[in-house]
Amino acid sequence: MNVANRGAVGAHYDQLETRSADERAADLARALPEQIARAKALPGYAGLLDDVDPAAITGAAALAGLPVLRKSELSKAQAAHPPFGGFTTRTAEGFAHLFQSPGPIYEPGGIDHDWWRMGRFLHAAGIGKGDIV
Repeated sequence: MNVANRGAVGAHYDQLETRSADERAADLARALPEQIARAKALPGYAGLLDDVDPAAITGAAALAGLPVLRKSELSKAQAAHPPFGGFTTRTAEGFAHLFQSPGPIYEPGGIDHDWWRMGRFLHAAGIGKGDIV
């Protein structure tokens, strides 16, 4: 996906919001196989994605056919291979934060640009730089 301009563009958060439906579908068709291939290479997904052909995952409908990772399975994997169970490309030291939630489930956290992917929502709500929420 082309995310070169991540700053607010007038009424829109970025250029991604002004794409046509065809452009969005084409971007998704390019990005999904790459992301699925990256996930498939992670030890945590070994077995779960064995029968998945990343090249076949090119749209939202194909995503619905992917196997689901249950919270109970994630917790077991993280207990066996702490802290992330083989589901990240970085070690714990590669993240700015490490959160523990009930389960226990360990979640990585970062401080990269819009790490939590809330920027688009906040912009749509009229919240921007300098606002205190």
